[in-house]
Amino acid sequence: MLTNNQVEHNSQNTYYRCPIGAAEAGTKVKIGIRLRTKAAVQQVLLRIWQERTGERLVPLKTDANFDAEEKYYCGHADMPEKGCLVWYYFIIVAADGTTYYGNNSEQLGGFGEVADHVPPSYQITVYNKGAKTPDWFKHAVMYQIFPDRFCREGAEIIEKRGAVFHASWKDDPCYYKDPDTKEIVAYDFFGGNLRGIASKLDYLKSLGISVIYLNPVFESESNHHYDTGDYHKIDPILGTNETFRKLVKEAKDKGIRIILDGVFSHTGSNSRYFNRNGTYDTVGAFQSKESPYYEWYSFRNFPYEYESWWNFSTLPNVTETKPSYMDFIIRGEDSVLHHWMHEGIAGWRLDVIDELPAMFSQSFFAELKKTDPDAVMIGEVWEDASHKVAYGTPREYLCGQEMDSAMNYPFRKALLDFLLGHDDGIHVMRRLESLRENYPKENFYAMMNLIGSHDVQRAVTLLGEAAYYDGMPAVEQSRSRLSDEQREVGRARLRMAALWQMTYPGVPCIYYGDEIAMEGFKDPYNRRPYDWEGGDTAMREVFRSLIQMRNAHAALQTGEFLPLHEERDVIAYARVIRSGRDAFGGAAKDEAFIAAFNRNSSETHTVELNVSDFADGTFVDAFGSGTAIPVVRGNLKATLPPLAGMLLEHHRAPRKHARKAGVLLHITSLPSKYGCGDLGKEAYAFVDFLAEAGQSIWQVLPVGPVGYGESPYQSPSAFAGNTIFIDIDGLIAHGWLTSAEARVTFANTSSFVDFELVRNFKKKCFRRAFTRFQKDAAIKADYAAFCARESDWLEDYALFTALKREYRGAAWMEWPASVRSRDAKVLGDMKNRLREYVDYEMFLQYVFDSQWRDLHAYAKKKGISLLGDMPIFAAQDSADVWANPTLFDLNADGTAHTVAGVPPDYFSATGQLWGNPQYNWQAMRADGYGWWKRRLKRLYTLTDIVRIDHFRAFESYWAIDGKAETAINGRWVPGPGKAFFDSVREEIGDLPIVAEDLGIITDAVEALRESCGFPGMKVLQFTLFFHEHGRLGFVAPENSVVYTGTHDNNTTVGWFTQDIDEMLRAAVAELVHADATKPKEVAEALIAFAYASDARMAIIPMQDLLALDERARMNTPSTVGINWKWCLKPDYRVLLDAKKIQKLCKTYERI
Repeated sequence: MLTNNQVEHNSQNTYYRCPIGAAEAGTKVKIGIRLRTKAAVQQVLLRIWQERTGERLVPLKTDANFDAEEKYYCGHADMPEKGCLVWYYFIIVAADGTTYYGNNSEQLGGFGEVADHVPPSYQITVYNKGAKTPDWFKHAVMYQIFPDRFCREGAEIIEKRGAVFHASWKDDPCYYKDPDTKEIVAYDFFGGNLRGIASKLDYLKSLGISVIYLNPVFESESNHHYDTGDYHKIDPILGTNETFRKLVKEAKDKGIRIILDGVFSHTGSNSRYFNRNGTYDTVGAFQSKESPYYEWYSFRNFPYEYESWWNFSTLPNVTETKPSYMDFIIRGEDSVLHHWMHEGIAGWRLDVIDELPAMFSQSFFAELKKTDPDAVMIGEVWEDASHKVAYGTPREYLCGQEMDSAMNYPFRKALLDFLLGHDDGIHVMRRLESLRENYPKENFYAMMNLIGSHDVQRAVTLLGEAAYYDGMPAVEQSRSRLSDEQREVGRARLRMAALWQMTYPGVPCIYYGDEIAMEGFKDPYNRRPYDWEGGDTAMREVFRSLIQMRNAHAALQTGEFLPLHEERDVIAYARVIRSGRDAFGGAAKDEAFIAAFNRNSSETHTVELNVSDFADGTFVDAFGSGTAIPVVRGNLKATLPPLAGMLLEHHRAPRKHARKAGVLLHITSLPSKYGCGDLGKEAYAFVDFLAEAGQSIWQVLPVGPVGYGESPYQSPSAFAGNTIFIDIDGLIAHGWLTSAEARVTFANTSSFVDFELVRNFKKKCFRRAFTRFQKDAAIKADYAAFCARESDWLEDYALFTALKREYRGAAWMEWPASVRSRDAKVLGDMKNRLREYVDYEMFLQYVFDSQWRDLHAYAKKKGISLLGDMPIFAAQDSADVWANPTLFDLNADGTAHTVAGVPPDYFSATGQLWGNPQYNWQAMRADGYGWWKRRLKRLYTLTDIVRIDHFRAFESYWAIDGKAETAINGRWVPGPGKAFFDSVREEIGDLPIVAEDLGIITDAVEALRESCGFPGMKVLQFTLFFHEHGRLGFVAPENSVVYTGTHDNNTTVGWFTQDIDEMLRAAVAELVHADATKPKEVAEALIAFAYASDARMAIIPMQDLLALDERARMNTPSTVGINWKWCLKPDYRVLLDAKKIQKLCKTYERI
């Protein structure tokens, strides 16, 4: 049999179960298991079963070789079409026997255990399609009121048979029991009433309360009113129906909703339905079998023996599924449900829902939602509400058809067990995470998170560790109070409990008086009158500040929940809203909080928290103590005093830069009737589109001439332009070409450019245009000005191009020595002999320059900045190296002494050998970096911003021997550093630069970039991965440029469908609140994710705006084929909604 260290499944890890947690009906869940064994595994089966339906055995598959020591098996489980519970475990059949793997013995989910017999099953809660809880409720803070004990308004005494009234509000409550039978013979009342509640609405509003949950208010004998006498009438001791109506209205006017307590499993024996004492003028079931209510009850021996709730004769049980009872409570026109909904209540809490048949509670839920879809229904469940077995019947409360919320007693118990030291932080978080796994998100965020209630001890009494009350005489319980020492400990723990309650997902509910640390054991001492004159006012302010903090921040309401740390005495978690979307995909402001707790009463704890997936910068004490903790390399170090909690809020520094959005599209990718994008009307139309879409940046790839393979990153010139960009229509407009001469003779329907075809066609056009240009006297002055302006590179480049033609394309290092070494006389002769070709190249550069400057000016007029691209290195076979050999690290024959590349890394065991000659930085420095300054000046005449490729080489570069065949044996050599940029700035001025800092970047490179103030690049396809704690996320610093992808990446749709595994796909889709089965929807959501980031610029490749798949990829590094050839089709505008993109820019303040 296999052992636990040989088998692994974790139901809370996307790698093993996807999606994690509850699943929507009709969907698929991928389930996997990892085996580490040399044993011959014959079969791995997933046993899936469902109560009352049966089982299925799903064979799991693996891609691993048969003899592999580690194998991952996985398969898909189809979820039923209706909400229910699905269970599963694994059966592993090997040559040496069968092993089972299932849930752990505590059945908490997560990691499981092996067994030699049928193990406990893992749970999947399946919820109905579209199941949703009320949004308003997820943002609420509740306050539970026991009406008789909250506040009394008025001095009148309302007559009530058997009632004992307290003359003093400060008395302790008690039960008046028969000394022999112990039966309650009278109930005590303090006179709290609905008018009293109304008088305290301003107090509750100031506290931050938005929902009041009232214990029962219907007429009954008792002070607790769980023995209903008349479902349609407010108990007179509390007020009248009109008083209630008024309370609901006044509360509503103050933004407070009211929820009622429905007790439907039993009535009171002295009710108008049972009427044992003849109190009512009705014929009750006790009085006659002819009573209309008789069938509601179960008599063993009429009339004195009947089924009652927990054998309390005052609480006769009802048969809830009797049609007449269901009509009375649920369906009738004036049913209990409808009557009070019409009075304006916001929902119901159903008492002892475990004792209500599913048919009843589901019918109640359905009718409630039919009456008001926004009404809330809460069930009293003391255990995990997702799989409660009530009286032998499995219940499926959270499957979308029975309740929105439950009283979250498991949350309460886990919290108190941690604070009291009954359970360690690691196990407590496992318990809480089990609930999160089992509860659908809609329900998890709507759970009624309570610390106290009318059924449990007062919170401070429990947390102060008062003596155990069981067996203690009632009078001693009444008199018992915490010692000063106990109270201080209890108060400290209560502060932590309240902080936890207000920062954990769900709806916090305060039991009246807990906010002033009222003490008391269980009923009746947890139901003392509210101490309005005394009470712990300091604790009240703690609650007030915590509630106000929660109410002010959506992250503490519907933000994502991220566990950060757990150990014996410490727990920490984060609540986060990122990318402008909360946990449900709703629009919300980005923010992040960290709640951390140290329960140890004497020791300080320091914890290091990984926050790299959701925050950088600084966290500060949310309550303004002045504590500020910086995030260093994705980690935050927090020091927690003994017996204290801490709430840290992410501090967003004021923005230093305007937020902008742009599109990455190379010129050649524009549509054109001439077969390749150019500087013609389609370029102007694209600028118009950018402006209409709210964009402010157009990023292009390097615009220089290209060599073999069409890569713009290997250019024969760092200064010249790519003449294939020249607009033919522009030549016609000048009169240098006729329309007939420019007639296209080839079809242009492909999404890919045929560069050879286009280049041959354009060469013919250019030759004709050049001939006429030479005769155009009107242009001579402008042309001469251009030549003078660009003299430092133009003629050298033109001659270089002419010489390449002369020597049939040979590299300049292979030219005759006198030409290679640039002998002045020889070069002069060559210029004269090749004058026609030199002039022709200069003409083409003039046309390129003129057309580019016109387009640039038009873009500026439209508010569009051009972002250009500068490869850091020059090509070996380039005019730059030939014309400036002393500025490069060359051998005497012109070949490279050292070349550029990168060392071996995760992606390549031999590194990357690029072949570009390294710079002679000593010579560059001696020259005052003149060549670089001229290069950058030229680029800034063509563009507004410059992206520098491989920026890290300015800090240090990998120098490889020029004769080496791999990059393995290079060495790091210091680059020119900040002194270079300081020198350039001194001459040029401001340097709008984007530093390409992708790949493995050192602290020194980051320091250089930051000291220069340049933004770096953040590419989602590189940053969205699971970090060490299994979380997915990404934070872009403000001084950065975020991309969904670049020219070297797959398209986002292609990446999502082709390049990542199913687990990461599911996690990415969940992160951006998209459907993983709809890649285009994911791509659109990732664009919004990029826009929402803090990055000062968000640049989206055009392919991603169009949600194109991998066939539209621009370049696949280290391959040949269709790289650089992709282009837009002429109808691309039909596929894009510019106004929608503009709206996105406005939403994320990028306009």
